[in-house]
Amino acid sequence: MTEPAAPRSYSTAEVARRLGVSIPTVQRWVDAGHLLAWKTVGGHRRIEAASAERLFDSRGIVPEVQAPAQPISVMVVDDNPDDRDILVLLVETALPGATVSVAEGGFQALVAIGRTAPDILITDIVMPHMDGIEMLRQLATQCTVRPSAIIAVSSKTPQQRSKLGPLPDGVAFVAKPIDRFEFNAALQAAIGKGKSASP
Repeated sequence: MTEPAAPRSYSTAEVARRLGVSIPTVQRWVDAGHLLAWKTVGGHRRIEAASAERLFDSRGIVPEVQAPAQPISVMVVDDNPDDRDILVLLVETALPGATVSVAEGGFQALVAIGRTAPDILITDIVMPHMDGIEMLRQLATQCTVRPSAIIAVSSKTPQQRSKLGPLPDGVAFVAKPIDRFEFNAALQAAIGKGKSASP
Protein backbone atom coordinates (compact mmCIF):
# COMPACT_ATOMS: atom_id res chain seq x y z
CA MET A 1 0.00 0.00 0.00
CA THR A 2 1.49 3.28 -1.05
CA GLU A 3 1.88 6.08 1.46
CA PRO A 4 -0.25 9.18 0.78
CA ALA A 5 1.73 12.01 -0.76
CA ALA A 6 2.69 14.74 1.64
CA PRO A 7 0.79 17.98 1.02
CA ARG A 8 2.69 20.33 -1.27
CA SER A 9 3.93 23.33 0.66
CA TYR A 10 6.40 26.21 0.75
CA SER A 11 8.86 27.35 3.39
CA THR A 12 8.61 30.90 4.72
CA ALA A 13 11.90 31.67 2.96
CA GLU A 14 10.51 30.51 -0.40
CA VAL A 15 7.38 32.64 -0.03
CA ALA A 16 9.44 35.65 1.09
CA ARG A 17 11.73 35.30 -1.92
CA ARG A 18 8.83 34.95 -4.39
CA LEU A 19 7.08 38.04 -3.01
CA GLY A 20 10.16 40.15 -2.33
CA VAL A 21 9.41 40.61 1.38
CA SER A 22 11.23 39.66 4.57
CA ILE A 23 10.80 36.29 6.29
CA PRO A 24 9.39 38.01 9.43
CA THR A 25 6.73 39.63 7.21
CA VAL A 26 5.66 36.19 5.96
CA GLN A 27 5.61 34.91 9.55
CA ARG A 28 3.43 37.86 10.50
CA TRP A 29 1.00 37.03 7.66
CA VAL A 30 0.83 33.45 8.96
CA ASP A 31 0.15 34.64 12.52
CA ALA A 32 -2.56 36.99 11.22
CA GLY A 33 -4.22 34.16 9.28
CA HIS A 34 -3.47 35.54 5.79
CA LEU A 35 -1.54 32.37 4.96
CA LEU A 36 -2.46 28.84 6.04
CA ALA A 37 0.48 27.03 7.61
CA TRP A 38 1.55 24.39 10.08
CA LYS A 39 4.74 23.64 12.00
CA THR A 40 7.00 20.67 11.38
CA VAL A 41 8.33 18.51 14.19
CA GLY A 42 11.44 20.68 14.10
CA GLY A 43 9.37 23.81 14.63
CA HIS A 44 9.63 25.20 11.08
CA ARG A 45 6.60 26.75 9.41
CA ARG A 46 5.33 25.15 6.20
CA ILE A 47 2.85 27.17 4.18
CA GLU A 48 0.04 25.43 2.31
CA ALA A 49 0.74 25.66 -1.42
CA ALA A 50 -2.75 26.78 -2.44
CA SER A 51 -2.73 29.54 0.16
CA ALA A 52 0.68 30.80 -0.96
CA GLU A 53 -0.20 30.62 -4.64
CA ARG A 54 -3.35 32.70 -4.12
CA LEU A 55 -1.08 35.37 -2.69
CA PHE A 56 1.35 35.03 -5.61
CA ASP A 57 -1.55 35.45 -8.05
CA SER A 58 -2.81 38.54 -6.22
CA ARG A 59 0.44 40.44 -6.69
CA GLY A 60 -0.93 42.20 -9.75
CA ILE A 61 -3.43 44.19 -7.65
CA VAL A 62 -0.77 45.58 -5.32
CA PRO A 63 0.36 49.11 -6.21
CA GLU A 64 3.82 49.33 -7.68
CA VAL A 65 5.89 52.49 -7.78
CA GLN A 66 5.62 54.59 -10.93
CA ALA A 67 9.08 56.08 -11.36
CA PRO A 68 9.10 59.87 -11.77
CA ALA A 69 10.27 61.38 -15.05
CA GLN A 70 13.06 63.31 -13.31
CA PRO A 71 15.77 61.61 -11.19
CA ILE A 72 14.83 61.51 -7.52
CA SER A 73 17.05 61.60 -4.43
CA VAL A 74 16.33 59.55 -1.32
CA MET A 75 18.05 59.55 2.09
CA VAL A 76 17.78 56.53 4.39
CA VAL A 77 18.45 57.09 8.10
CA ASP A 78 18.77 54.05 10.39
CA ASP A 79 21.30 53.12 13.07
CA ASN A 80 20.85 49.38 12.40
CA PRO A 81 23.08 48.44 9.42
CA ASP A 82 20.94 45.43 8.44
CA ASP A 83 17.71 47.47 8.46
CA ARG A 84 19.48 50.28 6.60
CA ASP A 85 20.64 47.87 3.89
CA ILE A 86 17.11 46.46 3.52
CA LEU A 87 15.63 49.95 3.15
CA VAL A 88 18.24 50.90 0.56
CA LEU A 89 17.55 47.69 -1.37
CA LEU A 90 13.80 48.36 -1.30
CA VAL A 91 14.30 51.90 -2.60
CA GLU A 92 16.74 50.83 -5.32
CA THR A 93 14.39 48.04 -6.42
CA ALA A 94 11.36 50.32 -6.54
CA LEU A 95 13.19 53.33 -8.01
CA PRO A 96 16.13 52.08 -10.10
CA GLY A 97 17.14 55.57 -11.18
CA ALA A 98 17.12 57.11 -7.72
CA THR A 99 20.18 58.52 -5.97
CA VAL A 100 20.25 56.95 -2.50
CA SER A 101 22.33 58.28 0.40
CA VAL A 102 22.49 56.94 3.96
CA ALA A 103 22.99 58.28 7.47
CA GLU A 104 23.49 56.33 10.70
CA GLY A 105 21.65 58.75 12.96
CA GLY A 106 19.72 61.97 13.37
CA PHE A 107 22.68 64.34 13.75
CA GLN A 108 24.45 62.99 10.67
CA ALA A 109 21.22 63.22 8.68
CA LEU A 110 20.57 66.85 9.67
CA VAL A 111 24.09 67.86 8.64
CA ALA A 112 23.69 66.12 5.27
CA ILE A 113 20.22 67.62 4.69
CA GLY A 114 21.63 71.07 5.50
CA ARG A 115 24.02 70.63 2.58
CA THR A 116 21.57 69.06 0.11
CA ALA A 117 18.03 68.09 1.02
CA PRO A 118 16.82 64.84 -0.60
CA ASP A 119 13.45 64.64 -2.32
CA ILE A 120 12.37 61.85 0.05
CA LEU A 121 13.61 61.14 3.58
CA ILE A 122 13.11 57.66 5.08
CA THR A 123 14.00 57.45 8.76
CA ASP A 124 13.82 55.04 11.64
CA ILE A 125 12.13 56.47 14.72
CA VAL A 126 14.13 54.87 17.52
CA MET A 127 17.86 55.68 17.32
CA PRO A 128 20.52 56.53 19.91
CA HIS A 129 21.61 60.09 20.72
CA MET A 130 18.90 61.73 18.62
CA ASP A 131 15.79 59.70 17.82
CA GLY A 132 13.86 60.12 14.61
CA ILE A 133 11.07 62.14 16.21
CA GLU A 134 13.52 64.74 17.55
CA MET A 135 15.34 64.83 14.22
CA LEU A 136 12.05 65.53 12.42
CA ARG A 137 11.22 68.28 14.92
CA GLN A 138 14.60 69.88 14.30
CA LEU A 139 14.09 69.53 10.58
CA ALA A 140 10.71 71.26 10.78
CA THR A 141 11.88 74.16 12.96
CA GLN A 142 15.56 74.70 12.20
CA CYS A 143 16.11 73.79 8.54
CA THR A 144 15.10 76.15 5.76
CA VAL A 145 15.49 73.44 3.10
CA ARG A 146 13.58 70.22 3.74
CA PRO A 147 12.68 67.00 1.90
CA SER A 148 9.44 67.14 -0.06
CA ALA A 149 8.18 63.97 1.63
CA ILE A 150 9.10 61.93 4.72
CA ILE A 151 8.46 58.27 5.57
CA ALA A 152 9.08 57.07 9.15
CA VAL A 153 9.65 53.39 9.95
CA SER A 154 9.78 51.48 13.24
CA SER A 155 9.36 48.03 14.77
CA LYS A 156 7.98 49.53 18.00
CA THR A 157 4.32 49.18 18.98
CA PRO A 158 2.05 52.25 18.88
CA GLN A 159 2.23 52.36 22.69
CA GLN A 160 6.03 52.35 22.63
CA ARG A 161 6.13 55.01 19.91
CA SER A 162 3.69 57.24 21.77
CA LYS A 163 6.26 57.75 24.54
CA LEU A 164 8.46 59.57 22.01
CA GLY A 165 5.67 61.90 20.95
CA PRO A 166 3.60 62.16 17.77
CA LEU A 167 5.02 62.24 14.28
CA PRO A 168 4.92 65.69 12.68
CA ASP A 169 2.02 66.37 10.34
CA GLY A 170 2.41 64.95 6.86
CA VAL A 171 4.89 62.21 7.81
CA ALA A 172 3.90 58.75 6.51
CA PHE A 173 4.53 55.65 8.61
CA VAL A 174 5.42 52.05 7.66
CA ALA A 175 5.89 49.34 10.29
CA LYS A 176 8.91 47.04 10.48
CA PRO A 177 9.41 44.34 9.34
CA ILE A 178 8.83 46.22 6.10
CA ASP A 179 6.07 44.95 3.85
CA ARG A 180 7.32 45.73 0.33
CA PHE A 181 3.86 46.53 -1.00
CA GLU A 182 3.03 48.92 1.85
CA PHE A 183 6.43 50.52 1.41
CA ASN A 184 5.93 50.92 -2.35
CA ALA A 185 2.54 52.52 -1.74
CA ALA A 186 4.15 54.98 0.69
CA LEU A 187 6.89 55.74 -1.85
CA GLN A 188 4.30 56.36 -4.55
CA ALA A 189 2.44 58.77 -2.26
CA ALA A 190 5.73 60.49 -1.41
CA ILE A 191 6.55 60.96 -5.10
CA GLY A 192 3.08 62.40 -5.67
CA LYS A 193 3.55 64.74 -2.73
CA GLY A 194 6.88 65.88 -4.12
CA LYS A 195 5.29 66.66 -7.48
CA SER A 196 2.53 68.72 -5.85
CA ALA A 197 5.14 70.66 -3.86
CA SER A 198 7.10 71.56 -7.01
CA PRO A 199 6.61 75.11 -8.34
